[in-house]
Amino acid sequence: MRFLHLSDLHLGKRINEISLLEDQRYILGQITEYIRKNRLDAVVIAGDIYDKSVPSSEAMSIYSGFVEELSDMKVPVLIISGNHDSAERLSYFGDLMKKHGIYLGTDISSSLRPVTLTDEYGEVDFYLLPFLRPSDVNNALETECGTYTEAVAEVIKRMRPDESKRNVMVSHQYVAGASVCDSEILVGGIECIDVSVYEAFDYTALGHLHTPQNVGSDRIRYCGTPLKYSLSEAASSKSMTVVTLGAKGDVSVETVPLIPLRDMRRIRGSFDELMKGVPTDDYIYAELTDENDVPFAGTELRTVYKNFISATYTRFGSYGYFEGSADFAPSEEKTPQQIFTEFFRSQHGNKDMSDVQIEILRQAIEKAWG
Repeated sequence: MRFLHLSDLHLGKRINEISLLEDQRYILGQITEYIRKNRLDAVVIAGDIYDKSVPSSEAMSIYSGFVEELSDMKVPVLIISGNHDSAERLSYFGDLMKKHGIYLGTDISSSLRPVTLTDEYGEVDFYLLPFLRPSDVNNALETECGTYTEAVAEVIKRMRPDESKRNVMVSHQYVAGASVCDSEILVGGIECIDVSVYEAFDYTALGHLHTPQNVGSDRIRYCGTPLKYSLSEAASSKSMTVVTLGAKGDVSVETVPLIPLRDMRRIRGSFDELMKGVPTDDYIYAELTDENDVPFAGTELRTVYKNFISATYTRFGSYGYFEGSADFAPSEEKTPQQIFTEFFRSQHGNKDMSDVQIEILRQAIEKAWG
């Protein structure tokens, strides 16, 4: 059995208010074309379909179009909700979608039952475990888990996977030992789970972290995002992960490069040097070497670099001055989430908040504003 492992699409993502919808539509088209030309038995998407729990209509349209194309090709699609998704919204029409070969894992109780696909070697059980917190498990299963490791282990124990069969876990969590981007630094490791909880599975398709990597074993893997979503990823390459399951115990993994519509790059030099650069549509972070501030540097750089994101002055180090990429209307009404996020970026050298920090902020906003 050959299946594609994807995750963290983050449809609707914006960087300094620059929409990435066109880039996301393009890269999903590239993925669809690969699936059309290569025989695959399933597509797994390990969470964070959307960038926000209440996605835009455009993001929802891209998602539905992608899934519809896969359904038309008769390729089963197995999807879980991530911490950025609304499990309730994602599960709409779940029973109807199942009839078209689209399987959703959005709640803990239903995750206990696998989705079973077959090939020439027999059955493969896919367990669809959405992003969870200890409180979610305690509420759903009436347990008293205190840590993320205990919570995931408790759910897997109740799954009771038949280890004589081939089993695939689809999970959206932060696993100890994984490398994180600057935008994914976690607070005190509170989300961290031990990799040993996945021992019963022939392959674990992870989502949550944006860098493609194995964790402890080549059978436990983050496939990473299909696009670069932060400056810390500028030097990296993106890919999709193709997993091949043979007979029990026979697992191989390969990566297929993804070529974006626009790259994300860091450029460095004086303001005058950068203004003489080659115009590009790439997403650009600039490091200015000027000794003095250049008035309206961002506005001027944007005339050469259409998708200019921000600039820092190297004399201030990594947490220097920066200019945002978009010209905001003064009257634009912003949500508390947007205001706090912009403030955080202004204080941390244009770095994004980690998922844990975003969750802490979300809970604080809910308490303050309801």
